[in-house]
Amino acid sequence: MENPPAYEDLEENYAWEKTSHQVDEEKKKKDSALRRGIRAIKRYKERFIRRDKLIDVAKQYLSAGPVIDIGCGGGEVMARLDKKYIPSGIEVSKQLSGMAQKIAASRGGRVFCGNALLGLDTFEKDFFIAAIMAAYLEHESAPREVLQKTLPILKPGAFLIIKVPNYGCLNRMVMGKKWCGFRYPDHVNYFTPETLARIVTDTGFQIVRFNIWDRFPTSDNMWLIARKPV
Repeated sequence: MENPPAYEDLEENYAWEKTSHQVDEEKKKKDSALRRGIRAIKRYKERFIRRDKLIDVAKQYLSAGPVIDIGCGGGEVMARLDKKYIPSGIEVSKQLSGMAQKIAASRGGRVFCGNALLGLDTFEKDFFIAAIMAAYLEHESAPREVLQKTLPILKPGAFLIIKVPNYGCLNRMVMGKKWCGFRYPDHVNYFTPETLARIVTDTGFQIVRFNIWDRFPTSDNMWLIARKPV
């Protein structure tokens, strides 16, 4: 986005809990029967079929220890993580960060309320075993700088888990302006598989996994797993 909202506006005026409701209401007004049917199928799959990919990735790659969830919202990811992890987070929304802080504090972590460029400087160097950026980078107007600042607070060999909308997916090409990945003013940038891989490696990370199943052409989202070099 050429003129993204200032961080100060994201704290309250454009906070996710406010704008997401507004966007959802607007989309409902424009919904067709076909789109409602597709969404119902997706909800069914999420509830009864699809596994929690983030938790599956954590089980496969992460050992016990402190993790940081950047763009942690109200702490939904923290609450799903196994008790062997000590969760901390960063969240720009004042209301959501307060909710996440209660979860983090109960397990020995903490949440910084504010933008990530400031928040990352408040955490210890070489400390976390992993950083999670699930549905976050598309909201961040300075993704390169955030990735650069994330690297120092991770232990050597620590993992980075990213989930973002896939601008290069077939769904976006078919749906055009009605693609579900477009959210104004929340999503301030968009990644294709190529640009996501490039920004991750350019900022010093090594890609561990980014296969076809992580960026399937018909999926609206993509996942990338990287690590800090040892």
